[in-house]
Amino acid sequence: MIRTIRNHGYDRSVSRRLTLLLVVALVVPALALAAPGEPKEQFTAADQRKAASIVLKSRDFAAGWNRIPSTPEDDERLSCPGYNPDESDLILTGKATAEFQRSGGVPTLQSFSNVYRTKANAVASWTRSVKPALARCAAEIFKKQLASTGAKATILRQGAIAFPKVAPRTAAFRVALRITVQQNGQSQTVPITVHLIALGNGRGDSGLITVAVGNGVPLADLRAFANVTASRLAAAKL
Repeated sequence: MIRTIRNHGYDRSVSRRLTLLLVVALVVPALALAAPGEPKEQFTAADQRKAASIVLKSRDFAAGWNRIPSTPEDDERLSCPGYNPDESDLILTGKATAEFQRSGGVPTLQSFSNVYRTKANAVASWTRSVKPALARCAAEIFKKQLASTGAKATILRQGAIAFPKVAPRTAAFRVALRITVQQNGQSQTVPITVHLIALGNGRGDSGLITVAVGNGVPLADLRAFANVTASRLAAAKL
């Protein structure tokens, strides 16, 4: 079992407001490997089962975490000026998403997997999408989504971070923001950190997106989540 991720302390009234803001921000799903030109979807029962076998399960979490329903926005594609990878010539044969939330609403974690018809397709998706511009685009999307709620979001930093190579294709990114929220006529500034971990093996790509207050989900926990995901990715024999 992956150990419990600690929740940083902050005012409870702001906590409720912050939770709502993060729900809005999380409409940037599966962005670690997504592209605005969607791949052709030719799902097979076998690859759908393999995709489902890779994502995290409720049993992987300690007490206090709950699985929450995925939303239709989970298939939206990430696109920004200067970051417009196209997967329209690729074929996707399986995909799955699972989302989890700590009691109280924060941290949150999204686990996703994609299975392509061929390894060449998966490598092409990775090469086109997993690059430094991904973090910049993700930061801008989060900022816009939060601003749409009336909150003020400032990007502090974004970019790749060092991470153990737990799968043949491994990359990790971090986005740090400062969010100013209004509650009962008062404002409070809350730091938020988003981590994106992308993993690939054979025909499969998978990843994690975490959102937490302060410095984010501890790296030790990110490694634990990534190790479980990488093991299942390997076990799928893609």
